[in-house]
Amino acid sequence: MTDVLTALETELAHAVAAVMPDLGLNSLSVRAGAKRIGLSDAEVALVCPNGPADIAAILWREGDRAVEAEWTDETLSGLKIREKIATLLRARLAAACVNEAVTHRLVGHLCLPQHLGLYKRLLWESADLVWRKAGDVALDENHYSKRLIVSGILATALMTRLTRGLEAQNEQIDRNIDQVMAFEKWKAKLPFKPESALLNVVETLGKLRFGSAA
Repeated sequence: MTDVLTALETELAHAVAAVMPDLGLNSLSVRAGAKRIGLSDAEVALVCPNGPADIAAILWREGDRAVEAEWTDETLSGLKIREKIATLLRARLAAACVNEAVTHRLVGHLCLPQHLGLYKRLLWESADLVWRKAGDVALDENHYSKRLIVSGILATALMTRLTRGLEAQNEQIDRNIDQVMAFEKWKAKLPFKPESALLNVVETLGKLRFGSAA
C-alpha cells in the first residue's frame, strides 16, 4: 500500500509540475494536475492531504534522492572536504534546476510566509545530505552549525541561479565557502570554543533560574 501511495504521489507531483510554469503551485494547479492523470478529489486528499505543500516537498526531495543516488564515496574519493561540499552543492542545485520555470514557481511557493517553516526543513534535509555525503557524521556541537551554514549557502545560491544564472551561482558558492573556511580558521586560533562559551552561559543562566540541580 505504501509503495502504491508513493507512486501516486510522484505521478501527481509530476503532473502538477507540468502545469506549474503557467499556473504556479496552488490548489488550482493541483486540481489541474490531478485531472491530467484521472485522480478524483478524494484520491488527491488521500495522496497529498496538505495539497500544494505536499507537492512542494515531493518535488524538492526528488533532488535529494538524485544526489543520493549519483554521488557515492567512490565518485567523491580524492576530494578535500571543501571540494566535496562545493561539488555536492552544485550537484544539488543542478538537480533542483532541471526545469527552471518549475523551480521558480516552487521556490516562490516555499518563500511565502506560511510555507517558510517547510522551506527551512527542506533546506536542512538537503544540507544534512551534503554533509553526510562529504563524510561528516559527527554529532558534536558543530553538527547543527554546519548544517545551518550549508542551508544558508544553498538557499542563497539557488536564488542566485534563478536570477543571475549558473556562473553567478558557482561564484556565489565559492565565495561563501571561502568565507566559512576563513571563519573556521580564525575560530580554531581562539583559546576557547565559541560553542562551549555559549553552552556555559546557558548552563549558568539555567542554574540562576532553576537552581544548582539544573
